[in-house]
Amino acid sequence: MALDRISEEIAHFAGLFHLEIEAGKLRLDYESFRIKAIDDKLDPLKDDPFAGKHDLKAQKLKITSKHKDQPEDTAPPAAPKVATSAPADTQVPTQPAAPVAAEAPTIPTLTLGGITITGPMVEIMPNSIVMAIAQTAFLTDNDLLVFDGIADFTDPALFLTLLQDLGELAQSLSLIDPWIWGPGDGDVLLAAKKMAASMAEAEAPAVDGLTTVILRAEEAEGIFINGLRVEEAPAIKDLLPAFLQPEETAEDSTEVAQLPSDGVTDHDPGPFAVDPGHAVVTGGNRVINETAIKSVWVDAPVIAVAQDVLRLDIISQVNLRIEAAALADQSAPAPSTSLNVAQLEQTSSVAPEGSTGKMAEHQGDGLPSFWNVTRLEGDLMLMDWVQQHIFATDYDRVEVKFSGAATYIGTGENLVFNETLILNLGFHYDLIMIGGSMVTLNQITQVNVLLDQDRIDGAMPAGAKLHAGDNLQLNSATISTTGKDSLTDKTDAFAQALSELAGGAKTIGAEVAQDALFAGKEALNVLYIKGDLIQTNVIEQFNYLGDSDQIHFIQDMFTTAAGAEVSVTSGSNAQINAASIVSQGLDSTLMSGGEAYSDALIYQAELIDDCAPPAGVQIDKLANEAVAFLVDDMIAPAPADECGPGIQIDDSPGSVDIMQTMLA
Repeated sequence: MALDRISEEIAHFAGLFHLEIEAGKLRLDYESFRIKAIDDKLDPLKDDPFAGKHDLKAQKLKITSKHKDQPEDTAPPAAPKVATSAPADTQVPTQPAAPVAAEAPTIPTLTLGGITITGPMVEIMPNSIVMAIAQTAFLTDNDLLVFDGIADFTDPALFLTLLQDLGELAQSLSLIDPWIWGPGDGDVLLAAKKMAASMAEAEAPAVDGLTTVILRAEEAEGIFINGLRVEEAPAIKDLLPAFLQPEETAEDSTEVAQLPSDGVTDHDPGPFAVDPGHAVVTGGNRVINETAIKSVWVDAPVIAVAQDVLRLDIISQVNLRIEAAALADQSAPAPSTSLNVAQLEQTSSVAPEGSTGKMAEHQGDGLPSFWNVTRLEGDLMLMDWVQQHIFATDYDRVEVKFSGAATYIGTGENLVFNETLILNLGFHYDLIMIGGSMVTLNQITQVNVLLDQDRIDGAMPAGAKLHAGDNLQLNSATISTTGKDSLTDKTDAFAQALSELAGGAKTIGAEVAQDALFAGKEALNVLYIKGDLIQTNVIEQFNYLGDSDQIHFIQDMFTTAAGAEVSVTSGSNAQINAASIVSQGLDSTLMSGGEAYSDALIYQAELIDDCAPPAGVQIDKLANEAVAFLVDDMIAPAPADECGPGIQIDDSPGSVDIMQTMLA
């Protein structure tokens, strides 16, 4: 089982520490066995540990022979003497010339994961990889902070119900269901064709307020942000809300900002020290799903397939955000950002013109003189399936009371994340022959749902800064492939070879091994797959965050806060899904005995409402109180130039029992 980086470092340190202890023990054992020179045999200066002593004596070698004409115990005849000189009239027989050593055969080479290895040809069996990972993170951080209990707060259960229904709505907005297939589900090619048909028939759902973009085939190649093609994808750290941006240090900036001194908090900061002023933070949450899959797997510059070839690349992204803020100073919340970033690219593995690769000097015009065929009975599969879920709620109810020179009230700033990193390694061959079909499918499905309806009321101190909104929703997906496949007609020789291999043949004929496609190769490594070649990578990421906060200021608690800076942060959340599928292979000449089909789809959708729930939300499942609380504007529409904040329902007085909804 793979360990995370911190556990790996701890294990490494523990191993070194254990080795040091063992070395110390051995040293003590050695010292205990050291004996001073009592006897010369035990004197380490005189004793030779390499001197071997034995009582064996040399004996006459007895030669035996099974030849019937030669008696046993007879020494072999001596070699005839050759005269060194002879009279002039004597012809000296000339000795036959030494045989010329045969030319050593050329040692073949094999490419493993893009690295060339020189050595004898051996049968290399490829590896199938099947991996299923499911990660779920659940957080409930519904804080209740009261001092005198005079504030009337809305039950967080109403927000929880709405978030659950919004999650169902967001999932219904996805066009293509995630790929699910196993060997017990029948023919993989038939299942892949059904997926291709679903892609071709996909249409944007008819929901009021929903903005969608669908890109297909060649139109889907490139980098797109909310449907617009761009040259470069933005860095995530540059998109974070201001509250979550990393602070500059003295090394990063030549001038360090000095905070004003209040005569009380300008001492050396301790573990519980706070900055000058008064701060309330109920937002600032970060919820992140991240998956990275990299494959350097089975590939070859020439691939011959007996049946069909199918490749599908799918990216589906949905952002749904309901956001509103009722602020005591009637200010507007900061604008939030919702982005769908998708990247589909396929590049050649051949070095660009003008550059010389390492293999160029080894290329020639000759044809392979010998070859090796590895047979695989069955299917060869690389299947990665990753599913990540985050469901987090931060519905805080806070009565604000400042009684000191500096105050920090923090009920948010949660960090929840799922992370998966996968590296798949395999072998590269010179020729792959497939008796079945070749299926390649990459799919990324991402859903973000954010509910952030804040209410800040009470007696606000003069000059207080209210920071609502400024949330980030980001879906980032990348499918990158190195190695382009070019289709060509399958020759009779390759068709005959596939037929013979399907019948049980162990090798291929010279008409295939010495085809012009393999010019410059001295040896040929061939892989024959009797079944299908299947490569699928499926990533599902679902991210649900509720951060509807209720903050009430108490009038008579600001005697010590006069003149101090007061700030409230109820938004500034970051909700991120990041997924990448990177496949590194070779440019291949592909021969298909059946149909060859390739398709790509990018679907990006967003449903954003910064005033009230959008029309089309399935409100029939909500409680009556939630309907009245969240869709009051649907009954009495607000003016077009105003955004009506969520309306409070005082169905019951606030309670200090934070578990009341769980026990009800």
